[in-house]
Parts: sequence; structure tokens; C-alpha cells
Amino acid sequence: MNYDIGKILEEWPFNPDEFTARRIKTAEGEEKIQIRIDMGILQLETEGRPDGKRPHGCASLLEYYRAQLHASDGATLDEEECEDLFQEAWQYYHRYLSLFYLEDYLGVQRDTGHTLAIFDLVQDNAADEDIKWYFEQYYPHAVMMQTRARAMQALQSEDYRAAMSHVDDGIHHIERFVEQWEADDVEEELPEISFLREWREELEEERPLSQREQLERDLRVAVDSENFEEAARLRDKIRTMWPPPRRLFRPER
Repeated sequence: MNYDIGKILEEWPFNPDEFTARRIKTAEGEEKIQIRIDMGILQLETEGRPDGKRPHGCASLLEYYRAQLHASDGATLDEEECEDLFQEAWQYYHRYLSLFYLEDYLGVQRDTGHTLAIFDLVQDNAADEDIKWYFEQYYPHAVMMQTRARAMQALQSEDYRAAMSHVDDGIHHIERFVEQWEADDVEEELPEISFLREWREELEEERPLSQREQLERDLRVAVDSENFEEAARLRDKIRTMWPPPRRLFRPER
């Protein structure tokens, strides 16, 4: 049997400036995800744990340790257990990046949800504060990717308002997380928040305007250009189509 994968690597060259992934079918007809890295190829399962294992007979270490902690009141996660959980989160990280590249936004939401659940489990049950911080530094990235997936799914149906709402929720989520640090040493805005805010502005500029918004924009242009006749016409049209609410007056006693 020939174990050399040189030809496969030649046909799929590594690009250091771009994350690349693909779906493939095995000889048995099973679908897998492959990631091209500098030293070769990573191959992941599409469902369950990316490495296909069932630790302690469970679907994931997250599921296993949740059950263990629930059954043992007052138990904590030690350093080795946290390291195992981090390795599982690292696997899901690679897969949710792959799924985003492949535009499988539901899969991204699923895997970022799993990753964030691991972070929450460690935050609530790790015995060491340094271990908690080690996990926490990756929390904003998972939230950002989950937010991007939700927004992109909305944009597939051209629902810009829903997409912008998801982005707003993601920004607030990360902001609340930062506030919980209670740390004054966070001198600069997190890049995840900066990215989402810039993307929010782009979506606001790109989204199609409603009929009223278009008329109001045309009105502003007419006023700025001192085309007062056109401005008056547009103002009357807006008032006709969207009349102001009537004021209700109480009868005098």
C-alpha cells in the first residue's frame, strides 16, 4: 500500500495567506472535512467530535464532564481535565473555521455553541483562576464567529435588519464579557468588537432602503442642493403616505 500523500499535497497547494478547507467523500462514501495546513492536511468528521472519538463512551468530553460534575456535588475540574477540554475546544475551533469557509453557517453556530459551553463549564468549575483566564482569552473569538454565522445566514435571505440585529447582539455579548473581567488593563478595544462594529457600519450602508427611507434621503438631497420645489413635493408625499398621529385632547371639565 502506498502511504505517500505527496501527490495530494501537490494538487492542493498550501496558501499561507488564506485559510482553505474542503468537503470530500471517502472510499466508503462518508463525508469528511479537510483543512490544508503548511505541513499537510487535517481531516475532520462532519458530526460529533471532529476526531471521531467517543471519550468515556460519551459524544464529547463536554458531555462527560457535565455528567461527572452533576453527579459529584462540590467537584471541580483539575488542570489535566481542563487541558483535555481545551484540546476538544481546539478541535471544534478548527471545524467551525472550516464550516464558515464552506458557508455552512448552521454548522458554525453548532460548533461555536459547543466551544462556548466548554468555556462556561471551565469558568464555573475550574479550581485555578489562571486556567480560567487561559480559556477566557479565546471566548470573544468564538462569540464573534457565532455572530458572523448568524448574520450571514440572515443575509442569505437578504434580511439585513436581522443580520444587523445579530451583530448588535454579538457586540453586546462581548462587551458584557469584558465587563465581567473587571480589569483595567484592557487598554484597547478587542479586535473582535472592532471587527463587528465595522461590519455593522458596512451592513448599514449596503442594506436596501425602505420606500420611506429612500424618500427621506431624497428630501435631504433636495434641501442640501436648495431644490426647494422638489423638497416640498417630497415632504408632501411623505406626509400623505405616513401622516403624523392625531393628537387626542381631553374635553375640558
